[in-house]
Amino acid sequence: MDRRVRDTWEIAKSRISIDQPRWSKAMTPQLERIGKDLGIPTGSRLNAELHNLLVYAPGQFFAPHQDSEKADDMIGTLTVSLPSRFTGGVTSIEHHGAKLRVGGSESRLTFAAFYADCRHEVLPIKEGYRVVLTYNLTIEGNAALGATVSADIEGLVQSIREFFTKPAKPRWKGDARGEQPPDRFVYLLDHEYTQHGLQWNRLKGVDAQRTAALTAVAAELDCEIFLALADVHETWACEDEDSGYSDYGGKDFVDYEDDENGEEGDDGALGQSPDLNLTEFIERDVELRHWVGLAGRGEAVIARVDDAELCFTRPSAELEPFESEHEGYMGNYGNTVEHWYHRAAVVLWPRERTFVIRAKASPQWGIAEIAKALRAQDSASAVGMAQRLAPFWSQVAGRTEKPALLAATVTVAAKLKDATIAATLLQPFGLTALAGKAALRLTDLLSAYGIEWCRTLFQEWESQQKNELPSGRLTWMESTLTILCRALCEMPVGRELAGWILARQWEFILDRSRQISKYASAKDIAREMVSLCTPILCVIESSRATRQPDLSGRLVAFLTSETSEVPLQVPMGVLRRAKQDHARTTRKTWDFRSVHMHCSRVINARMNQPTRANNDWSIQTPIRCSCRQCATLTQFLRASDKVRLEWPLAKDQRAHIHRTIDSYDLPLTHTTRRTGRPFTLVLQKTAILFKRDAAERQRLQEDLEWLEKTAAEF
Repeated sequence: MDRRVRDTWEIAKSRISIDQPRWSKAMTPQLERIGKDLGIPTGSRLNAELHNLLVYAPGQFFAPHQDSEKADDMIGTLTVSLPSRFTGGVTSIEHHGAKLRVGGSESRLTFAAFYADCRHEVLPIKEGYRVVLTYNLTIEGNAALGATVSADIEGLVQSIREFFTKPAKPRWKGDARGEQPPDRFVYLLDHEYTQHGLQWNRLKGVDAQRTAALTAVAAELDCEIFLALADVHETWACEDEDSGYSDYGGKDFVDYEDDENGEEGDDGALGQSPDLNLTEFIERDVELRHWVGLAGRGEAVIARVDDAELCFTRPSAELEPFESEHEGYMGNYGNTVEHWYHRAAVVLWPRERTFVIRAKASPQWGIAEIAKALRAQDSASAVGMAQRLAPFWSQVAGRTEKPALLAATVTVAAKLKDATIAATLLQPFGLTALAGKAALRLTDLLSAYGIEWCRTLFQEWESQQKNELPSGRLTWMESTLTILCRALCEMPVGRELAGWILARQWEFILDRSRQISKYASAKDIAREMVSLCTPILCVIESSRATRQPDLSGRLVAFLTSETSEVPLQVPMGVLRRAKQDHARTTRKTWDFRSVHMHCSRVINARMNQPTRANNDWSIQTPIRCSCRQCATLTQFLRASDKVRLEWPLAKDQRAHIHRTIDSYDLPLTHTTRRTGRPFTLVLQKTAILFKRDAAERQRLQEDLEWLEKTAAEF
């Protein structure tokens, strides 16, 4: 026990003996009264389970805290102060800006009950002893939903009916959201709930009353209704000064005592950091999880909530966040604070919108429902559902695990026998999602819609990758290209499509190699070009499967090119991977003998060149920039007898030379001597130049030995 948090004596319930018949005469009517005032639904009742007995001696206390829900059906805590004489030791209970203070009595029992999410503390005892029985409050019985509704709900029915028919307010000019009404009505509850505690018959206080009213509205308007946990993230502009809030509109704790030691008040402030004043709301993000339907636990669906769908009685900013992050002024950026809250929500929507709403939350579920209709040979329903997906499909399809969703969507699209709808369902996916089962099922699309339709679709997929890193496309080639081509080649028309796809991948590799050759650093060029080796090998392997010897010949010509754009590491990398991953008989059909001979010839020519002399400081790296400063730099680099250059330059010119040296990875130190005007840039060649030459020669020697050893393999 951490006595900085809690300092009290405790007697375990196993050591406590109670005369239950006599005690029940006092406890039972109080539980009925507490249950009524806490808003326990009709048909349910409170049960008090003894937890322990606490004895507070002078100086002892319990720091501010919230009780954990120790059982699935626990909703709160009951304390029963036994008659005793003491001063101090007041229990202070807070919730949503309200504070209640409960004392004790020398001659009577004092009952205090509060929900588990109420923050409370016991102030230090000054004199005497405070003796308290603590109970876990649980709910028994099943409440009849809606039974607690006593007010006329016709006005609420009309308001929610209008909510589902009136277009949402646009967030900006041209916002398409303004053309449609909100999909769902999401009402945030006031109390906190755990996954176990979020149940229809365990809602607390005003939450139970409001949820009962919404349940009646759902029945009137034929709506689906759920409970869900809501993770709320809000960003606010703020000021660094104290601010407070004091307002309370619900009764979520009750006390029963009759003694001058007790007092109550409303002087607390919750929900905002004491030194930050929230001044302007910036944005909000709400995500729903852990759905609970009227019949029990719902499907595990995670769904984000649009602001137009959101409604609440008490704003989150008035609650206590479970996490906060403050960022002060930074340049042109304002003073902001971010708050995270755990809340719960009632979610309802018109039943006829169920398919669209659930498909938005789970695209995989939507496709599965269409597949179910197709299996039942109800093609009209399947096409109708697919058409209902069309307006939002491009926005939601990318939020799911793409390969798995694409595989299911390809199967459905092929069976719909509707080229337009099939294209709508498949277009949002990028090429790299075409993997595994989805790649093998491309033949179904080819059979259903023909080669030109498939080419158009493939081009759409490629366009989805334009803004993504090239590494994703290259990885896709390594994992999927050969499998896809072989699957397509099993169909007569499929070989033509496979050849067309393969040619586009080769064009991508060529374009990528041109981009890499423009890099400044030779080290960067070699590293990035080596990443093309395995994709090149996959294209060569696939060209054999698609019977395109001309494409294979172009690949070999690329690998044996004498231009500097194809560094030696590329053909060597292809040879090494071919030796590692493919059988000798397969390699011999790829005409790699010429590649092998090319590498041997180039390496021998380089090895026959004389080694660098100890006094040769020349650096032959070509500098592409043609400015006057880079011309001077090039002259210094190529001079074999110059090691140091002291160069007076203006600030922007020095910065340009600094960037050039770094981007080309030149073996130079470059510092600025800040005396005189202009300052002097000091360049110094380093011994790294000789180490690089030696390392390069060692690598060439190892490559040559490997080529000699594997000559018969190719």
